[in-house]
Amino acid sequence: MAAAVVGGGPPQVRQVGPVRVLSSVAAVVTVGVFPVFLVGGLGVQLQRELGFGAALLGGSAAAFFAVAALASRFMGWVVERIGSRLGMRLGAVGSAVCLLGIATVRDAGWLLVLLCLSGLPNSLAQPAANLLITQGVPAHRRGTGFGVKQSSIPLATLLAGAAVPAIALTIGWRWVFVFAGIAGLLAAAFVPSLPQAERSTRPAAAGSGGESRFVALLLIAIAGGLGSAAANAQGAFVTTTAVDVGFSPSAAGLVLSLASAAGLTIRLLAGVVADRWEVNLLRVITIMLVVGSLGYALMAAGSTTLFLIGVSIGFGAGWAWPGLLNFSVAKIAPDRVASATSFTQTGIYCGGSAGPLLFGFLGEHAGLAAAWLAAGAAAIIAGILLLFVRPASR
Repeated sequence: MAAAVVGGGPPQVRQVGPVRVLSSVAAVVTVGVFPVFLVGGLGVQLQRELGFGAALLGGSAAAFFAVAALASRFMGWVVERIGSRLGMRLGAVGSAVCLLGIATVRDAGWLLVLLCLSGLPNSLAQPAANLLITQGVPAHRRGTGFGVKQSSIPLATLLAGAAVPAIALTIGWRWVFVFAGIAGLLAAAFVPSLPQAERSTRPAAAGSGGESRFVALLLIAIAGGLGSAAANAQGAFVTTTAVDVGFSPSAAGLVLSLASAAGLTIRLLAGVVADRWEVNLLRVITIMLVVGSLGYALMAAGSTTLFLIGVSIGFGAGWAWPGLLNFSVAKIAPDRVASATSFTQTGIYCGGSAGPLLFGFLGEHAGLAAAWLAAGAAAIIAGILLLFVRPASR
């Protein structure tokens, strides 16, 4: 909100605090991933009413991330020209429209179409949110900022899990998507006005380290894709696996919420650690991926107790690294945050697309235990690749 200065001077712009910025980022990013994770969390109810199996459930999640992967680089370019605020608003509104559309579907085909379309606004909101963090959050708090942003993903799965007993099993799963769509419209209206978020940001010319920076970003994109392939299978298949090992549908939703809470907490703590201590963030991510692979192995054991422990580790370590990854990329390419994060996000989206699809295929043909073990192997390979990234994320 602008107020004129007495004497005809330039207008004064009321400063927007980082709490407002991060609240808006969290809301928009959560809404952006709601379509895919609500479908995963409500998989049991959707499969019963619309009549499809694990392969199509995995395929629907794959479609979301495939479209996002194809659009990610272009959306990063768009954000650098229209600004982070407009990018976030368009992303939130687009996601809201898709969510409200899913609430009306009557067959699996339309569900797949709408999940494909919902990948587009998500791919716009992600680089816009990354850019808004660098514009509206002080440098010494950006690790926490990226942690808050990426905590929106487990928040989405937590809400998806809680929605099973609270809404889906009481008034129906369609109302979950109605409420989520309304939340998306509110999130769009809540995006703050920052002067630097209103104008285009033309990237600076690449320096002499451009080639080494590209190699670093490429390795991060590949590793992020493998890690995401393993992690995103959790959002799509935790509830169905939980039912398979002995939990009731209602309890399976609560398991997803518990695991998501663990992931949310660790993401926030990781951001605080990144701000307070000079640590090599990519090495920390390697450790998290390897520990997360142990959680996937426990999820394959077929025991309700081990599954509960494994899913907590899987979410708390194997899927708690994206905030640190984006923070690392922002440090590697501070002059091109939207473009660089959209590049690495392309790899993450590719993994997010292929992971649930392959997991669903393995789940139907080799069993869910084999699929979880394969996810653990992918996480380990991702962690090893990050060891070869030379530019330090400090």
